[in-house]
Amino acid sequence: MTGLRRRLVAGLAGALALAALPLRASRQRPLRAVALAIAPYAMVDANGRKNGMFVDAFELIERVSGRHIDVTVAPYARAIAMLRSGEADLMIATSNSVIAEAAEPMGMLWTADVIAIGRAGLVLEGQEDLRGRTVGVLRGSDYGAAFLDDSEYRRHEITDQLQAVRMLQEGRLDATLGTRLAVFYAMRLLGVQRARLGPSIVVQSREIHLHLGRRSADDALETELRHAVQELRSSGKADRLQARYLAGLPSR
Repeated sequence: MTGLRRRLVAGLAGALALAALPLRASRQRPLRAVALAIAPYAMVDANGRKNGMFVDAFELIERVSGRHIDVTVAPYARAIAMLRSGEADLMIATSNSVIAEAAEPMGMLWTADVIAIGRAGLVLEGQEDLRGRTVGVLRGSDYGAAFLDDSEYRRHEITDQLQAVRMLQEGRLDATLGTRLAVFYAMRLLGVQRARLGPSIVVQSREIHLHLGRRSADDALETELRHAVQELRSSGKADRLQARYLAGLPSR
């Protein structure tokens, strides 16, 4: 091959490589994640830094998948709306009928008990004891047909468990529903001793999944995300992360 032909072939190869770059770059765009603005899942400190269990989990997923992830912190209802519109690609949350309309699960990261905890003096022995009571439920959430369809459960929408614990102490709620981690972590942040509230009961167990918005669906991306979740589970990194946030909290 003459020197001229070699230069022409090399130039053509370079041009083809450059032409392919926009496609590869578009496939590797940063992913947009939304993390629930509920302590300790996602919080923003006084300096504007994001932290929390779901924020940490997205960092782990980023390392395993090699995909950069930009995290936004938002309340539950807003997070679901972001998934529906395509404004967000990813969300970590319990699987339920609300999120199923907007996203597909990529794999389970943890299981979590959903508890009901009552105000001081209210005896809770079973879910039936919540009937006729004013119960705090996270705005936009789905705790199943019993709480959605039965009018005997007086639902009061809350933004997070910090608000719920304050309302329990003020007597404005009879009980609140939430994950054990969220409820007891809120009590820790507020300095509320366990004895200041009533007993808790487990009303259901939920799986917490990484979800990919339907508007962001892509076979290659789904494969990457499922692999990342599997790696976090099999390596024990997911469980160790959760254990760090549960440490020192009441068991019931």
